Amino acid sequence: MKEKINENAVAQQIMDAAIPLFAVKGYTGVSIRELSKEAGVNSALISYYFGGKSELYSNILKTQLELLVTAVSGIQKEKLLPIEEIYLFSEKLCSLHKKYPYLIRIVLGEIINPTFCYDSIVKVGIENINHLLKDCIQRGINSGDIRNDIDPAATAISLVGIINFYFLTFPLSQELFIENGKKIDHYIKESIEQYLHGILMH
Repeated sequence: MKEKINENAVAQQIMDAAIPLFAVKGYTGVSIRELSKEAGVNSALISYYFGGKSELYSNILKTQLELLVTAVSGIQKEKLLPIEEIYLFSEKLCSLHKKYPYLIRIVLGEIINPTFCYDSIVKVGIENINHLLKDCIQRGINSGDIRNDIDPAATAISLVGIINFYFLTFPLSQELFIENGKKIDHYIKESIEQYLHGILMH
């Protein structure tokens, strides 16, 4: 049992070291030697636990996308009104970014420079999230709360973009808001209010 715990700890140690490297440099920009040095382990251990660099990268992307999909999927179980779902989604996405600061960079890096993981992992994960958001917005349209002249897909992408922008431009965005005496929660709240003002029926 103790050996199993130690093995899990080493595997997690390797992943924790690899995430920022892949997020900053991309898949092709990181070598096994660099990964092993950053993780403080022998390069053979990467092959032992993951099979190699490609499997490690694939495992990381799956884990990161699962965080997003799980958070969004859980919202539907709350049985909320569409507008309440939008607020909750915003809060959950914001919390994920705070807890996993490299999340947006590693996913966006895969979108900009696709690898062997794009179609099978990244695209599927993003489509699942987009589908859930589109469904939420469509229900808002059907209920008469959201304007019926908007495109649910474009509206869903806009919502994600508003939230991701702050974290993608971090720490510049943080400095700008600190200068004004404001925090991220204020930015998210005000941005979502403006977003809803544009899509809600008046």
